[in-house]
Amino acid sequence: MFGELIKRHKLGIAFLGDIAVFFVSMLLVLYARYGNGYFATQFSVHLEPFLVVLFLWLTIFYISNLYTFKAFSNIIEIAKRVSTALLVSFSITITIFYIFSRFFELTPKANLIMLTIAFGVLDILWRYILRKVFTRKAYRSNILTLAASPLMMEISAYVNGNPQLGYSLYPFNGDMSMLNNAIQRHSITQVVIDGKFLRNNAVTKLLYGILSRQIEIMTLTDFYESLFGCIPLSEIEEEWFIREITENKSLYESTKRLIEILAIILTLPITGPVSIVISLLVAMTSKGPIIYRQERTGKNNQPFTLYKFRTMITDHNGPLWTTANDSRVTLAGKFLRYTHLDEMPQLYNVLRGDISFVGPRPERTKLAEIYGQIPYYEIRHIVKPGIIGWAQINYKPSTSVDEAKIKFQYDLYYIKNRSLILDIFIILKTARAFFVKNK
Repeated sequence: MFGELIKRHKLGIAFLGDIAVFFVSMLLVLYARYGNGYFATQFSVHLEPFLVVLFLWLTIFYISNLYTFKAFSNIIEIAKRVSTALLVSFSITITIFYIFSRFFELTPKANLIMLTIAFGVLDILWRYILRKVFTRKAYRSNILTLAASPLMMEISAYVNGNPQLGYSLYPFNGDMSMLNNAIQRHSITQVVIDGKFLRNNAVTKLLYGILSRQIEIMTLTDFYESLFGCIPLSEIEEEWFIREITENKSLYESTKRLIEILAIILTLPITGPVSIVISLLVAMTSKGPIIYRQERTGKNNQPFTLYKFRTMITDHNGPLWTTANDSRVTLAGKFLRYTHLDEMPQLYNVLRGDISFVGPRPERTKLAEIYGQIPYYEIRHIVKPGIIGWAQINYKPSTSVDEAKIKFQYDLYYIKNRSLILDIFIILKTARAFFVKNK
């Protein structure tokens, strides 16, 4: 029972463990500082502000990708990621405590420093132990693969290179009559099957017979999606879209639209002055219009005009794609692109309803026509495009059709799984780019 819990909820256990480590660290710090005599009093005084600290730290841990399997690859990676996240967390926390000093009616500097050190040491130890548990054979998920797809090479290499995933793969290409024996011999808990085997009636009948044994059966497409956060185009056909893609999510879209309008109105006192400063910067550093207008392809394949602060020289010639160290980009433009402030005028596009905050990035009309050769690319246009998207936080900007095809696989993941929760996660992950350029 305990082993099955670990197998299925590894990252959830890591998250709950961080909460437990935080409270243990808090108790140790308060006991070390105040002893038995004042412990209960100081605990009640510190509980409320430190709950705020806990929420803030967990958010920063998520933004820092500490709740991914990559964060458990080895002890050096664990220590590096936890230390970096804690340094950012401590800096932001101490700033908040000073700004809102009336709410936090205590002087938390010494206690916060001690809490940060204690939590850092204990959390690194906790995550190292957790990695050891993840990689133990007893807590691994044994997966039988019925797949002839070329993707199995990529999947096998990834699983073998990341033992912290807790997967053991057992390819099966033998006599189907021996399938049950293979399942028993390897203590299989999950079967992954691709389209070729799914279309074999004899195989599906065999798999139907093992459903009562609590063995999870997953398609290769779904397993690939769970590993890489994208949909493999080579494994899907039209029936997948009919089964998985829901175009009408009216409640989600209406709520999202309301939140976007409120957010733009509430942040106007900040975005307004910043836009004025950027406008002056663009005007003073290069000739040409301040605002750059470009036709993009939106929802239902309808063109619209996208607005950005101009970052390139005017009257230039060159490729449709922006290349590394592109000579057409101005000095001010490099700064605006690095900070993404060049995209601030797109708030007007959001207000107009052309785009959303989150969605597949709208492509230039000419590029969208070129990318039309990618299988099923038209599905990208059944949802409203966005300023930021799932593909942008998982893959570099595309400079070819092949790279656009890879990005489209991430867009498909978003279209399939889009929700307010996923939108919030994408916003948080995008915020990380302002601190760490990891792609």
